[in-house]
Amino acid sequence: MHLTLLAKRLIASFLFIAVPFIMNAQQKTITGKVTSDKDGSPLSGVSVIAKGSKTGTQTGNDGTYSITVSSSVNKLIFSNVGYTLQEATIGAGNTLDVVLSVSNQSLEGVVMIGYSTARKKDLTGAVASVKAKDFNQGVIASPDQLLASKVPGLEVTANSGQPGAATTIKIRGNNSFRSDNSPLFVIDNVPLDGRTARPTLDLGANGLSFGTTPESNPLLYINPNDIAQIDVLKDASSTAIFGSRGANGIIMITTKKGASSGTKLEVGTSFGFAAGYMRKLKILSADEFRKVTTANSLSFDSGANVNALKAITQSSLTQNYNLALSGGNENGRFRVSFLGSKNVGFIKKTSLSKYIGTFNGQYKFIDKKLSIDFNLIMGHTTENMALITNTAGAGGNLISYALNWNPTKEFKNSRGQYNLTSNSIPNPLAVLDGYNDVANVNIFLGNISAAYKILNNLEYKFLYAINHGTGVRNTNIDGWVDGLQGVSGLGFGAISNSTLTSQTFTHTLNYNAKLSSKINFDATAGYEYWKTDFKNSTLSASQFNTNLDQNTRIPILYTSFMQNAKTQYPLVSGQDPTTEIQSYFVRANFNLSDKYYVTATMRADGSNKFGSNNKYGYFPSVGVKWVMSNENFLKGSRLFNNLALRASWGITGNQQFPSGAALEQVGSSSYNSAGQINVPNPDLKWEKTTTFNIGLDYTILNNRFFGAIDYYNKNTTDLLFQSIAIAPGPSAISFINIPANLVNSGVEFSIGGSIVDKRSFGWDFGFNIAYNKNMVKNYDKAPIETALVSGQGVSGATAQRIVNNQPANVYYLKPFLGFDANGQQIIGSTPEYAGDPNPAEIMGISNTLRYKKLSLTINFGGAFGFKIYNNTYNTVTNISNIKNGKNVSASSFDTNESIGDGVAASTRYLENGNYFKLRNLKLDYDFGNIGKYIKHLNAFIGANNLFVITKFTGFDPEVNVDKTRNGYPSRNIEYVPYPTARVINFGLKFEL
Repeated sequence: MHLTLLAKRLIASFLFIAVPFIMNAQQKTITGKVTSDKDGSPLSGVSVIAKGSKTGTQTGNDGTYSITVSSSVNKLIFSNVGYTLQEATIGAGNTLDVVLSVSNQSLEGVVMIGYSTARKKDLTGAVASVKAKDFNQGVIASPDQLLASKVPGLEVTANSGQPGAATTIKIRGNNSFRSDNSPLFVIDNVPLDGRTARPTLDLGANGLSFGTTPESNPLLYINPNDIAQIDVLKDASSTAIFGSRGANGIIMITTKKGASSGTKLEVGTSFGFAAGYMRKLKILSADEFRKVTTANSLSFDSGANVNALKAITQSSLTQNYNLALSGGNENGRFRVSFLGSKNVGFIKKTSLSKYIGTFNGQYKFIDKKLSIDFNLIMGHTTENMALITNTAGAGGNLISYALNWNPTKEFKNSRGQYNLTSNSIPNPLAVLDGYNDVANVNIFLGNISAAYKILNNLEYKFLYAINHGTGVRNTNIDGWVDGLQGVSGLGFGAISNSTLTSQTFTHTLNYNAKLSSKINFDATAGYEYWKTDFKNSTLSASQFNTNLDQNTRIPILYTSFMQNAKTQYPLVSGQDPTTEIQSYFVRANFNLSDKYYVTATMRADGSNKFGSNNKYGYFPSVGVKWVMSNENFLKGSRLFNNLALRASWGITGNQQFPSGAALEQVGSSSYNSAGQINVPNPDLKWEKTTTFNIGLDYTILNNRFFGAIDYYNKNTTDLLFQSIAIAPGPSAISFINIPANLVNSGVEFSIGGSIVDKRSFGWDFGFNIAYNKNMVKNYDKAPIETALVSGQGVSGATAQRIVNNQPANVYYLKPFLGFDANGQQIIGSTPEYAGDPNPAEIMGISNTLRYKKLSLTINFGGAFGFKIYNNTYNTVTNISNIKNGKNVSASSFDTNESIGDGVAASTRYLENGNYFKLRNLKLDYDFGNIGKYIKHLNAFIGANNLFVITKFTGFDPEVNVDKTRNGYPSRNIEYVPYPTARVINFGLKFEL
């Protein structure tokens, strides 16, 4: 047996050596170089195939290739993702250089659609793809920032300027009363939990008055430099495959993989610094403060001239270092990357440090029938946070201290010590010095999959993934800092821990066949099991005997010796019930003559979040497309290169409600105090969204311009509602589904292309706009009050409600009617519906100008048709604070309002939120290859948030401070947030 095998190998080796010599007389070798028409740079990884044969190769890192073909071959076919396929005729010589044109539409591009991929031209659903070259530029902490204003219908709002803070992300409006309406993120086919492992902390407990701290972004451990493409799935035809988690849309992130054309090392570094407030909230200067207080017979002039808003900020250097090593051959590819970064915050002592390592590989065995793929992401983040919270009351937070600080009083005395307070306002610099809040999070996301080709057109695949994160957070407030309720003279420390673990098991079967010369068919069927666990605990203490006086401070934090505290608060711990989802799904695609397409999908989800009587939910969808440009009446059209009409219908679900909502739950606040906190509901089920979408895709003028127009209608039913158990039942809550409708309807439009496309000069342009109308229908229960208004004088007030025949979170406020003869506000006694917090239109504009090796990219974004409640002006910088020696808004004295006026929530503080913002710009210079080893050297300088055009009087109209009440989110409330800074950045990148 061994001799036979040896003989076969010897014969094969002989033939392998001999045949080329035998055939040499009938073959020829063609060499050449492939470059881009965009900037003349060499293109690596370009596929080069001899037309009419299976002979092929790829270009190397320098764009060169060599291919040996039969003498009968007279054409080569060159193809690359993002470029127009080109056939080139072989001339008399043996050299053939080719310039590929950038494809504006790239209909052949691959799109992730859940459990498989598809060519863009085969899609029947509303899917938008953004490739790496089109991402937003600058200091980017998380992947969602790459997409702001890039996709029609996708709204990305920064909740805070704090590095690493969470964002509000919505696709086509609100779909639920209770959940955060965030889309499902899927990274390399692994669905995420959507939460973060950073411990939560409520600084409003144990006698403190600071409130809840802003959430962290759950995507911080994804290196933006590793992302190749992001696909946004918006309608039911594209999202129904995700069933009960698809109603809010899907964002598919595909990371970069190694190439089979040799080894490559990518190096990149960038630096940045804050260049002041993007928009400064106008308060009184020291001279204005003196003038106003003197005019009102107030004696608060301390003789100095200080700027607290400037004093709390910094312009330290942000640093990013990125390395990526990749390579491989036709049987295996790999990519390894590392990111080390420190994003220094605009506010002193705040920062985000990240260390992220990734390793992925794709390998083939058994004559390429077996594929083993793996992806590993390991990340560590450190967040240094300031005392800036969402729900601080009269005690305020750092930003309110800076706004209210007397601008005529020095921060330090002649001995170099802090002046601890000014008219009961804590010294903002002392608070910065005495507050330490650091969270360290370790995250691991790994998946491995094995795929086997049972037949050439039938493949089975198994995937296992685990996402595990642990977080530790140490919070200290020194007792020497004066003016802090529950802290001054006592000190406070808290140690918080959390763990988040999700696991995914997926089995899929993919079938792809050409049923006839005109009919193509492919199908995906699968089974998936997903589970997640989360737990959080906090140990806190107060009344320490150190750091109670700034003269005797020691460099030891309270969390280093918690046993020193006189008051030890009980350990507060909680663990969510395990969430498990078991799913079955199938999707089928038909393609007739590249003219008529049909996609049908069905998913069944069984979830332990549902009640015992509704364990399974069923989510169907169907999509069709007619490619009119392939019909005879449009073939050869000089206007339309591609014109396709799409339509889809389907049902998706939303189960982003609390774990165990359908179950009986018992809670305990202390020994022997256990009691029911959640009433079971065996009939509880998922929220259901029925979506209809009709769209038109177009490419015109010789593929020069491309875009899409979509109309959609989304109707969410079985809305989740939290009610209070009726007496004499226990003091508990109960979750039910109510027969109301939350309807979103709208139109989306996008266009992009090359206005000028010359070899030495080019101008690429992109524009998108989306209109959305949101309305609550058939809701017959009592209105739901939400959006707590914070600050002294407004306790218990809310600004928004959920009610029938109004947009979700409509403003509901008493009307402001002006001032009376004594300068007192006249406020109506009956609240009224006062405006919509949901933008009616969101817009994005992008421009890239190229001149030889120089290119300039500019990205704009805007939102229109909505209101913002300025809670900061209402209670922090209102005119009445001047009589207590606090600084106030400069605009307060533009009216005849009296400084003795009261404080109340009203429409006076409801402002127009319209804005148009320069998100980022970047100027690149491509040096090309330098010497023998350095390739594609590129240097750049850029900026973020250079300006915003708006009538809103706060720091930034793009804001959404969380003012949730009873689990019902708020929308577009501004309350002393971490401000937005202008950022300048610069750097370089190259390959080896």
